[in-house]
Amino acid sequence: MVSTGSGNPFRDIFGTKEVIGLVARKLSSQALLFSLAVIVILPVTVVVLGPAISIPILFIFLVGTVGYLFFEQRDKVQKEDPQTLSRILGVRIKTIQKSPGAFSVRVWTAADGAGAASRDIGVGPKGKIGRYRVGDKIDVRFQADSDCYLTLLNLGTSGKLTILFPNSLHRDNFIKAGQIHEIPGDEYGFEYRIQGPAGVETLKAIATLERVEILENQIAADGTLFLTQEPTAAARDIEVVKRKVEDIPAAAWAEDTCRFRVDI
Repeated sequence: MVSTGSGNPFRDIFGTKEVIGLVARKLSSQALLFSLAVIVILPVTVVVLGPAISIPILFIFLVGTVGYLFFEQRDKVQKEDPQTLSRILGVRIKTIQKSPGAFSVRVWTAADGAGAASRDIGVGPKGKIGRYRVGDKIDVRFQADSDCYLTLLNLGTSGKLTILFPNSLHRDNFIKAGQIHEIPGDEYGFEYRIQGPAGVETLKAIATLERVEILENQIAADGTLFLTQEPTAAARDIEVVKRKVEDIPAAAWAEDTCRFRVDI
């Protein structure tokens, strides 16, 4: 983990804004349950205590609920809960977006094996989330409709960021138009199996027409196939990528995102 100074490195990287975002998403995902609780509590307090007392009680209930969720999520961040960090980084990487331009790139996954293929997990139209289980064997595929230089990022459910392409086997990230690239291909000599914990995994492909190093370090220095960054370094890398592509003319770069849910 990359860190400077003492204390928890996530305190500076993931602040109040990110925690509030987590609370808002949790409230949104549980909106029906929350509404039912309010519907049950409000009539009871009105009948028993009257409207003058029930409204302040309801307000305290709402504030207390939001406050509890805030401190719960902040505690998870400070304890470096993998799923919580992954959700924050997923929101950050999602902000690297652009409108369709002069060329396009696509990234997707395919099940490899009868067990995985028997379930409805195919990732089709952009934005659709596929489903896999821990241990499923899959292939990651990407393609561009123009010659370009492509970087493929994988944000795992643990919050770690892995640069799948380029890598120590394919150090040059130039790809030809129309050619489908596959990880792991025959030359890789290994299988790609889904690991835990449960959560949403994100693949992000970023392509440029000219050679641009969107990350200073893309190849693992220790000789391993892929460079993997812990969440603190991953957060910084995502910000670096965002700043780099913002300086590139809109017609000169393209991106695509593939997300899939990992179940135990």
